Order: sequence, then C-alpha cells, then structure tokens
Amino acid sequence: MRSQLTTALLLTAGLAIAPLATAETIVLTNGDVINAEKVSETDSTMIIKHPAFGEVTLQKDQIKAVYADADAMKAAQVEAEALKKAQAKKEAYENDEGIFWGSGFLKGWNRKIRLGVNGADGNSQNVNFRASFHGDYEDTDDRWLFDMVYRAARSNGATSDNQFYAALTKDWLLPDHDYFYFANGRYDWDQFEDWDSRLSGFAGMGYQFLDDETWNVRARAGAGGNQTFGGSTQSDEFTPEALIGVEADYVIGEDHELAFTNYTYPSLDEGGEFRNVTVLGYVIGLDNDMDLVLGIANEYDSAAPSNVKKNDFTYFATLGWSF
Repeated sequence: MRSQLTTALLLTAGLAIAPLATAETIVLTNGDVINAEKVSETDSTMIIKHPAFGEVTLQKDQIKAVYADADAMKAAQVEAEALKKAQAKKEAYENDEGIFWGSGFLKGWNRKIRLGVNGADGNSQNVNFRASFHGDYEDTDDRWLFDMVYRAARSNGATSDNQFYAALTKDWLLPDHDYFYFANGRYDWDQFEDWDSRLSGFAGMGYQFLDDETWNVRARAGAGGNQTFGGSTQSDEFTPEALIGVEADYVIGEDHELAFTNYTYPSLDEGGEFRNVTVLGYVIGLDNDMDLVLGIANEYDSAAPSNVKKNDFTYFATLGWSF
C-alpha cells in the first residue's frame, strides 16, 4: 500500500513538473509573448501546445526569439516591450501628417506646446505669460532637439519682461558607441538687455553616460561663440566661447519626471568671464497626452554691465499638449 501511494505521488509530481520543464517563452515579431510547450518544429513552422488554446502552429517568420529558462523569460519580456514600442513608434510615424495641416513638416517628431505663467525674483509682476514649443526626433543615426520660448510680463502697468529665444541642436550618433558629435545654434531677443538680439553657435563632441528606463544622462563639450546686434554698449560684438553642458532626465515614477540642463559658456577672449544657463523642471504626466511642468530657470552673465542684472532668474508653471 505504501509503495503504491509513493508511486502515485511521484507520478503526480512528475506530471505537474513536466510541463514546466518543457515550457518555452516565445516572443513574436509583433511583441506578443507566448508561454507554451514546444511539441515539434520544421524548417518553416513550430507546433506548440498552449494551456488554453491547445496545439497551435506558428510560422517561423512570425517568431522573433525562443527562451527556455527564467532569466531568459525576463529578457524576453524586456525584448517584447521594446518590440511593441518600436511597432507603436512605426505606426505613429506612418499615421503622422506633421504640422501645418498635413504638410509633413516635423513628421515623426515628438511635439509639445506649453502655455503658462512665470515670475521673477523679487519683482511684483501682476501680469505675466509664458509660451513654449518643444520638438525632438531620434533614429539610429541622428537626434534633433528644438526649443522656442517666449515670455512677457507687466508690472504696475509697464512692461517688465519681454524676451524670446529659439534653439536647434543636431546630434550625429555613432552606432555601437556612446560618443556622438553635435552642432547647435540659438537666437535670443530681449527688450531689456544691452543688446537687441544675439546669435550663438557651437560644435563639438558629446558622451551618453546613461540611457535606461530611469536615467538619461549625457554631456557635451565644444567651442564656438556669440554675436550680438544693436543695443548700447555691446553693439555688433563677437565673443568666442567654449561650451560645457550636461542634460539629465530622471524618471521618479509613473508620470513623474525631473528634467535638468546646465550649459556653461566660458569666454575664450576674456579670462574669468562666462555665461551659465540652467533649467530644472518637474514634469507631471496627465491624461490625453498632457503634462504639467513646474520649473525654475536662471541665466547668469558675468560680463553684464552694471545697469543690467547679471542673474536672470524665473520660476514658471505650464500646461502642455502633445500633437
């Protein structure tokens, strides 16, 4: 009796373990994951036994990869998510008509417009406004970043802030390397600076330190300069500068992110003089491709004349829409 009971227990355990021992994790080319037992295969097909659907024949051109252990299953899930994201990106690109009524301009870019308010350190501004546009695009060879920001404010019935800038950066990516080359340009207009407008441009090399689900960190170093136009004391003046910059995004949790950029521009003409631009934003994802950004920004210019503030500090809150 004891022998028969032992045999029955061993047989039951064997039946329970057998499917687990032969189970496969199959990743399809569309990103779907199937956990099933492989029964047989030919050069073009694979027959599997699924616990819910029974025997199913798969065409091998539908199969991306097959895994057989727990660690491989985790890798399969990561790969499946990447495939689904790639497929979704491809579909979004194919369905995207760009901006300006289907013109195809900025087709495939991530595009966002933001509207909100801003304030400044110590100023009693009672009417203020901030508007911005951000666009970015990346493939295996290139990355583009484009930003435009306009802000204005009135205090006691008079204009106290009125400025605009547009910046474009192009990165040339190197396959299988963390290094990349870049070039960027920026145009500034500011009613309250001692120049009317400023045009700057830089080129150099960057390095991608981190790029995963939590962190995206890269640094840049290059050289170039800025040319000012109009104004009182710096009319039509060119200043050669270096560029040292860092860009970091940290995903705190679902729909919460910190975005930080800092660019320092040491003068190559006058020792000890430099400009520094810092932006820190806390991004809260909302429904329907919307987000809320709470942030601070500061631009420092050590060479600013005495009648102009060296620090231009602002804080802001904006609501954004992707389109």
